[in-house]
Amino acid sequence: MNSVMSTAVMAINAQAMAIGNISDNVANSSTTGYKAVSTQFLDMVQGSYGTGSPVLNGTKQMGVTASADFLNRAQGQVVSDSSTTSAAISGNGFFPVAKPTGFDPETGEPTGFENTVYYTRQGDFHVDSSGRLVNAAGYYLMAAPASGNGTPRIFTVDTDDNAAGASYTSVSITDGGSITASYDDGTTAVQGQILLANFAEPDKLDRIDGTAFRATEDSGNAVYGHPLSRSNGVGTVAGSALELSTVDTADQMTKLIVAQQAYSMNSQVIQAADEMLSKAMDMKG
Repeated sequence: MNSVMSTAVMAINAQAMAIGNISDNVANSSTTGYKAVSTQFLDMVQGSYGTGSPVLNGTKQMGVTASADFLNRAQGQVVSDSSTTSAAISGNGFFPVAKPTGFDPETGEPTGFENTVYYTRQGDFHVDSSGRLVNAAGYYLMAAPASGNGTPRIFTVDTDDNAAGASYTSVSITDGGSITASYDDGTTAVQGQILLANFAEPDKLDRIDGTAFRATEDSGNAVYGHPLSRSNGVGTVAGSALELSTVDTADQMTKLIVAQQAYSMNSQVIQAADEMLSKAMDMKG
């Protein structure tokens, strides 16, 4: 009887994880670049009755366990955006970004950045007061020099006048990932180039929050590719665009109903087992 209750408790814990993942997905159904998390259920098998046992081919079932199944390589719908500094990825790859270590209380500007490089598909960037491109989650875009050669670094917009003395007016991310400054004489100049990071196993990245990841031993190290040449298997970058969340709310609601029913049924199993155990104890007494 104890094994029955233990199995039901494990099932409840597994369904609780599924409900938690569903809740997180629904909450981020409108979050740019968010990748839905699925729940994988696995049988737990332990012990043996012997080779001659007809029960479950000689194995003893010990319940179920659940784990998060990350779908980081899933493609979200790309839509146009009014912001000229927004960008969306179609295909493989992530934007390399940096996470601040703190902010100046007076200016609100970052006082430093972590050494770890993070990766995201959330391309809702805007220019902050320090002249850097930051997304809504607070991660700062890293980019290579205009030539596209070199390691991506935290990008800062150069707001100085151009060689002709024309004043800087704005910055934009164009198709192909070029970061381009515009001036009041109608000229433009490329100041940086977005390189996308690709991984051997992107689903094995370590999810830091809803849209930011870091590399793991299982994901492999990042390899950078140019969105125009699509080197190293990366996709393309669209300017003035956003990649929507991959969450299907109708599908999540269906999964929620199933998880709630399973949770309720296992609760009833625990209650029934408890009642049977109490009756057995009363009969023994």
